[in-house]
Amino acid sequence: MKIFHCLPVFFVGGILVACGSSKQAPVVSPVVTPAPVVAKDAPKVPDLTPVPEPKPAEEQKVFLDNPVDRYSYALGVDFGRAVANINVPVKLDVLLNAMHDVIDSSREVLMTETESEAALQDLLNQMQVQKEIDEAASARKALTDQAAFLAKNIQDPRIWVTRKGVQYLMLKEGTGVKPKINDKVQVHYVGTLLNGTEFDNSVKRGAPMEFAVSAVIEGWQDLLLDMKVGEKVRAWIPSHLAYGEAGAPPSIPPNSLLVFEVELLQVFPSK
Repeated sequence: MKIFHCLPVFFVGGILVACGSSKQAPVVSPVVTPAPVVAKDAPKVPDLTPVPEPKPAEEQKVFLDNPVDRYSYALGVDFGRAVANINVPVKLDVLLNAMHDVIDSSREVLMTETESEAALQDLLNQMQVQKEIDEAASARKALTDQAAFLAKNIQDPRIWVTRKGVQYLMLKEGTGVKPKINDKVQVHYVGTLLNGTEFDNSVKRGAPMEFAVSAVIEGWQDLLLDMKVGEKVRAWIPSHLAYGEAGAPPSIPPNSLLVFEVELLQVFPSK
C-alpha cells in the first residue's frame, strides 16, 4: 500500500507528492563567511585565514526494532521516493525545516495557504518545462543512436535492406509465396526497442496475429512484401517508417528504432 501516489503535484494529508523524469541532487545553499569588520581609515589587509569546511550534521543511528520506528521510516522512504522524482532543484534543508514547522506546533509556518499554493503551482510549471526539455533531448538522442546503429549494422554482409530502408537478417528461409499489399497475413512476432525492452510478443500470447498488410506501419508493410511464407527474420525498422516523432506512448518513445523478429506463417490472398 502506497501512501504517496505518483501524480503531477498535489497534497495528501498536507504532504506534497510529485513526479518527474529523473532524480536530482538536492541543491544546498553555499556557506557564506561574513566579511571582517574594517575600521574606516584602516588599510585593507587581505584575510588569509583558511575558512573551515562546514561539518556535516551527525546522522542519528536508526534502530528499526519497534513498530513506531518501522512505520516512521517507511513513511520517510515513501515520501523520499516521491520527492526524488521531482525533476527540478529542491533544497533539502528548506524542505526538512518546513516539515518540522508543520509537525511541531511550537514553530511558525512561514507561508500562508495561498502562498503555498502559488509556490506549488510555480513548481508544477517548472516541472512541465523541464519535462519538455528532457523529452526533446531524449528524442534527439534516439535519432542519433539509431543512425549510428543502422550505419554499423549495414556493414554486416548478412543484412538485407528493403526498398524503403528496413534492415533485416534472415533467420530461416521461406519457400512459399510473397504477400501483396491488399493480402491478409498470419504472423508470429516479438517487438523490442533498441535497448532490448520488449513491448509486444505474440509468441508469449500463444496466438499468431492476422491482419491486412496495408493495415500496419509502413516499415512492416515494406518488410512483409519482401518475405515468403515460412521465412523468419530479425528486422530493424527506422522510426520514420514506424511511429516517428510522436512514438506510441507509453510503450514506444518518440523516434524509436523498432526491432522485430517476424515469422510469416500464411498469406490469405485478397479476392
